[in-house]
Amino acid sequence: MARRCHAIVNPRGGKHQGIAILEQVRPVFDAAGWNLAVSVTEYPGHARELARTLPLDGYHGLCVFGGDGTVHEVVNGLMERGQRSLVPLGLVPTGSANTLHQHLQCADPLMAARRIVAGRTSRLDVVRVTMGTQVAYSVDLIGWGGTADVNCRAERWRFLGPSRYTAATVWQIIRARHRRAKVVLDNHVLEDEFLFVIACNAKFAGKELKMAPRAELGDGKLDVVLCRRASRFQMLRLFARLFTGSHVSLDCVEYHQVQSLAIESTGGEPLDIDGEVKGHSPFLAEVLAGAMDVFT
Repeated sequence: MARRCHAIVNPRGGKHQGIAILEQVRPVFDAAGWNLAVSVTEYPGHARELARTLPLDGYHGLCVFGGDGTVHEVVNGLMERGQRSLVPLGLVPTGSANTLHQHLQCADPLMAARRIVAGRTSRLDVVRVTMGTQVAYSVDLIGWGGTADVNCRAERWRFLGPSRYTAATVWQIIRARHRRAKVVLDNHVLEDEFLFVIACNAKFAGKELKMAPRAELGDGKLDVVLCRRASRFQMLRLFARLFTGSHVSLDCVEYHQVQSLAIESTGGEPLDIDGEVKGHSPFLAEVLAGAMDVFT
């Protein structure tokens, strides 16, 4: 019997290749006997609306053709249905950073499509981020402090393409500042000044930056990387080691695996949630273990 899959395609993500990549991989679905229904997003937030409202009964997968932002929207739409995801999530990369795709080692669209039709799935943790009355869901990362600053600047430098994250990181190192905060890791409280705190579900944060090398998508844990104080030289050394994940051995870096993270700060600092500048501290992030399935 033919299998049915619905695809949500962002035509504007990354290099505006969403439709072209859909046509490139469609023969993979056809050859495997998968019927592919397609919805193309028309405006910001449309992928979230589609994921929340599409009738998915009788479907065997929901595929996302996009980057981190589109995946974030779809995950939030699915979680807002108020039930465990009805169908596995398929990820076909068409964005700039594609961080979750890097973790799954399916950064090539054809490889991603072949894995989807093969049908193998794994559990995917989802992180619920509560900011007062606002709730968002994350599958990649939650960044505060310097990491959020990097993303804010990278959004302003989109004309640089994927290299904007590297350029924004170097800029942040030059202009780094400390923030006073109370950081709660499960029940362990840290009150100090911090350069950055980033909680990761996936190994990567941005293009090829291996921020959390011990992270696994379905282990029920957040991998929290934080830095309290560091000189510019130490920060440059930290950045150089991000590409291999060896930064976690530096004296200025702390690495924790927890089920929840809370940050309180007086400044109402912005957050980076899955590459989107969204919400602010204080916030509470809690792992919803195995809330979704993803094709792997």
